[in-house]
Amino acid sequence: MCDYCKSLYDKNMEMLSFAIKYCEENFLHEDIINELYNNDDLKKQLCLIELDCIKNQKEADILVFNLTGHSGPVRETASFKILELIKKTEFCSFFQTKEIINTFVKSVTDINPSVSRNAVQIIKYVSNTEYIYELLIAEINKTLSQINDNDKQHSYVMNKKNFNLYWNLEALISLSLKINSDSKLIKILEQTAKSKDYTIREKTAKAAKIFNLTQISEMLKDDENIYVRKYL
Repeated sequence: MCDYCKSLYDKNMEMLSFAIKYCEENFLHEDIINELYNNDDLKKQLCLIELDCIKNQKEADILVFNLTGHSGPVRETASFKILELIKKTEFCSFFQTKEIINTFVKSVTDINPSVSRNAVQIIKYVSNTEYIYELLIAEINKTLSQINDNDKQHSYVMNKKNFNLYWNLEALISLSLKINSDSKLIKILEQTAKSKDYTIREKTAKAAKIFNLTQISEMLKDDENIYVRKYL
């Protein structure tokens, strides 16, 4: 076995040993919350899974703190747990501060698609719809302002911009039952309807259908992409 393979094997076995050890522990609620402040990612993931309630604002804050700026597995597990808890009436009120909403919006464009998908669902339960709507509009406009004709369609930079547009548009669509289309949204969709990326045009077409914006649908009526046309 090569040295690298042996090192990787030893590390994996060590992680497995820790995982088994942690699974055998019985964590009290206070132990779980305290672990969310620490840096043992493996133990933190297990504690996030075990977390079944939030008792105060401080506990909600530390849970959401782990949604950004941490390892991918921790962010992903935190996103699943937040979605699980925010759906419940008894816990939803703890996730309504502007600081927490700001974090939710940031997580919409997480590099981990699982986090993004969960974030899009999480924001449905935010009560301050106007605030989160304005944040999403601002994020989209910021991305659109950074796109220029010199960007190569398949470059890393362009892909990142399209990624941001894709998920922020999906986030706006997820709020469709709580918001009405306005001039700001229409102006954005008029721009994204002209995108060279079919996934952005697809989200635009979906938004046009959801918000009943026939003028946007009209812009896309001759689109050759099947994924765009399915919403028309």
